[in-house]
Amino acid sequence: MRNPGHAAADDHDAVERTLDLAWELFAAQPAHPKVAELASRVLAAQPERSSVSLLLANHREVCGEAGEARRLYLQVAGRRDHQFVNAARALRHLAVAEHDHAEALSWARTVLGEDHEEWGDWMELGHAQALCGEHEDGWRQLDEAVALCSRTAPDELPKALGKRAAYLLGSFAPPDRFVPAAEEAIRADAANSWVALMLGWSYLVQYRFTDAEQLGLRLLRENPTEDLLQDLVGTARTMLRIVDKAHTQDITLEDIRRSGVIELGWRQLRDQVLGTDLASALAALDDVMPADLRATLRPGVAISDVPGSDQLGSVAAEDLVAWHDGQRPGTGAAWGTAGPFRLMSAAEIIALGAEIEADPAAHPEWPENEVWEQVMTDDAGAYLVVVALGALVERRPGQPDKPVAESMADWIWDRVADFGGRDPRPAPRRTEVSPTDPVLPPGRP
Repeated sequence: MRNPGHAAADDHDAVERTLDLAWELFAAQPAHPKVAELASRVLAAQPERSSVSLLLANHREVCGEAGEARRLYLQVAGRRDHQFVNAARALRHLAVAEHDHAEALSWARTVLGEDHEEWGDWMELGHAQALCGEHEDGWRQLDEAVALCSRTAPDELPKALGKRAAYLLGSFAPPDRFVPAAEEAIRADAANSWVALMLGWSYLVQYRFTDAEQLGLRLLRENPTEDLLQDLVGTARTMLRIVDKAHTQDITLEDIRRSGVIELGWRQLRDQVLGTDLASALAALDDVMPADLRATLRPGVAISDVPGSDQLGSVAAEDLVAWHDGQRPGTGAAWGTAGPFRLMSAAEIIALGAEIEADPAAHPEWPENEVWEQVMTDDAGAYLVVVALGALVERRPGQPDKPVAESMADWIWDRVADFGGRDPRPAPRRTEVSPTDPVLPPGRP
């Protein structure tokens, strides 16, 4: 007869081997379906093991099953055992990934209620604060997290500096705030090419053209086929030529400053990197657009198939007509906004541009020496227009332009939010909380 104690030991060993295999497989291939099978087998034998539930939840999250991952994380958090803080960190991470900034901030504070020692947890608090609109407090907290790292884990300082730079960019910090942090990150880790690229474009915004060119050339030696690096060097050299020949050029550096074209380029690149650009907004809108609005939109067109497409603006118009080539006249109310503006087709945009160019005096509200892209109309003589720095304004004859949104992308993201979709943008700046306010909320999320 077999000794029951030996049998129990054998069963325990088998469970541990299964768990070890699950962790090893997750480390190598986190989305492999066998991970779930192995973890579930362990949980069937030992359902109280919170660490295994976290493993299974991590796997579900990697596989895109956010709802199931959240259920498992909350299940572990509800036990209030030794894995609580790890479950809270996982829920914080999941909230950030889903752009639920308020939820991320709540869990960031909860984590710090359990463990005040890790610099990374303080970094995540600063990131969440900035995303929730507490920009100055959040950015200051990022700096304090770097300082904590330098005192407690100096070997991890390059990682902390890189993360601070990324979080500053992700919370829409202006270039003059981002540049010093990015420079410090690059000094600590010259191989951080992503931060270096954004630093180069930040130099352009600060009109540091030589610095931008030199940084771009260094990066190109390491990655000679990267288009964004080639654009960086090309733009820097163009600006340097304008500076060198300003007295003979029709376009001066001051003209460039007034146009805001470099600042616009920086914002477009930043938004593209962060997934908040117009193309990303249009894709998100497709997922939540009401059927009655969708029915008013025409199919998109290939820009190469549009006669006179060189007359379309490149800031917003090209992306819009490629997405949907306009909207049926009189259907602007389907957007649910205050003004009944509808998308213009490529043909309408080009025709209006030609009309203005043919008789500028008859169209005084369309200045010849300014950049603009007409993109929407109310079919009654008013237009939504993308102007300098990418801002979207309402333009009516005989009236000053009325600001509508910071960009066409922002206008579309507002519609995504109105229709119930996730908005990845940081919250707008608001009045900062008092330094005496408690870091931790009175309750749990």
